[in-house]
Amino acid sequence: MLDLYKNIHDRRILLGMTQSELAAKTGYSDKGMISRIEKGRVDLPVSKIEVFSVALRTDPLQLMGDSWNQASEAFALTASEEDLLTDFRQLNDDGQDRVCEYTSDLVASGRYNIRAGDGSGSGSSQEETA
Repeated sequence: MLDLYKNIHDRRILLGMTQSELAAKTGYSDKGMISRIEKGRVDLPVSKIEVFSVALRTDPLQLMGDSWNQASEAFALTASEEDLLTDFRQLNDDGQDRVCEYTSDLVASGRYNIRAGDGSGSGSSQEETA
């Protein structure tokens, strides 16, 4: 079980999350409890492992394991991606379709693609309103 506590710490650091932020996301009242958990001084109830895995955006089995799978790290959501997904899930089907269409249009324009170099891609500069 010691791997669990070390992995919680390591994953929190990897995500750039403070102990206070993790406490808030997992239902604990203060960072002191997170510190004790990360040091293995408090037994984490099995029911909380799922809560921590969601807060740390990872699989519970990886959280309990002794090493991180590099492939899964490549697919971990950033905080912005997580916020976007949360907002997306609040939309009805029509709203979700519009987001998908708009995103496809942005990608197709080439202007906003990561690999577009200096950001001056060949797409038009029209802005759409939601």
